[in-house]
Amino acid sequence: MSGAGPAAPSDHGSPDGARSRAPPALGWRDRWRRRPLGLELGTGIALLGAYVVVAVSAIVVFWGTLGTLVTNPTWVPPPPYFRATLGPSSAHPFGVLPGIGTDLFRAVWQATPWDLAIVAGILAFDVGLGWMLGAAAGMSEGAPLDLAVTFIGDTIGAVPSFFWVIVLAAGFVTLRAGALTIPVFVLLFGLVIWPATARTTRERARAIAREPFLEAARASGARPSYLYFRHVLPNSTSPLLAQLPIDVAPIFFVLVTFPWFWDCSGPNIDHPGGGSGIPAFWLIPSIPPFSPLPAVNFPEWGNLLAVGACEGFPITTAGPVYLWMFLPPLVAIVGLGAAISLTCDGILRRRSRQGDASGGGGAARRPPRDRAGS
Repeated sequence: MSGAGPAAPSDHGSPDGARSRAPPALGWRDRWRRRPLGLELGTGIALLGAYVVVAVSAIVVFWGTLGTLVTNPTWVPPPPYFRATLGPSSAHPFGVLPGIGTDLFRAVWQATPWDLAIVAGILAFDVGLGWMLGAAAGMSEGAPLDLAVTFIGDTIGAVPSFFWVIVLAAGFVTLRAGALTIPVFVLLFGLVIWPATARTTRERARAIAREPFLEAARASGARPSYLYFRHVLPNSTSPLLAQLPIDVAPIFFVLVTFPWFWDCSGPNIDHPGGGSGIPAFWLIPSIPPFSPLPAVNFPEWGNLLAVGACEGFPITTAGPVYLWMFLPPLVAIVGLGAAISLTCDGILRRRSRQGDASGGGGAARRPPRDRAGS
């Protein structure tokens, strides 16, 4: 016999040894190749990032005067209110909005942080109330919380959100002049926009709560708070992502439509002047009494679009159409809606691809064995 001692056990061929060796960590390039963002999600994130960059640059450039547009009285047409215009040029890339007397490029740029803040604040209520309350109601089907959320949501959702906002805003103005500010507007809109999200989220949460793995986890003693934050809430994001892009439209519907009606058909239209007998209306822009904006020269896309549409697209008189007066704020609003839609749809599509790749047909996440006891 050889004097050599017994050979040390080798990990090769041993299942325990194979499990003891951790796989090498993937670098960010390998992870990127395995899980690319995709064109839809990448485009949405890039657009949102561009909006954020523009907003931050506006805050830096216009710090101290961010809430007031610079106006030039010489750009406002004098009597007899002829349609003198200053179209796009090298000095004014988007042209000049004559009624307010402001440079449109600067106005749209300056309004970006305000509109992003308004939309983000309202959608935060949509997430906080609609998603979280809807998931909690669906998880506790038939409980007092479910009945309360369903009753309040159905009661509010029976009336269009824009009508709720106008009625509540008019009530604030009636109580005290100047009570309706932008933060109050965001609060009111957030309180009336969440029922649609809550309703669809509740149905998804009900389905998740009935999954066998969740029932097994509940039977093993898992706390309801753990089940809610670990499984029900994360798996109820699909209705939220589908609803968020839709909820952007009512926000700008209120910010655009009512100032537009107020300016185009309200008491602020000049009457015919001169001896020709031909109506030569020219808009004297103002804000409705229920508007959250402090003044007509406040930088906000909806207000700029309303004034520009009234001035550039004559309704009561025949005349040329000045598209550049309302296209810049319109493109900014549509672009933001498209960015949010692409991002939400891209996230949904990415999650769907991950579910198909993992072989699981559903989006539900199975709890770990040591926690759920399954």
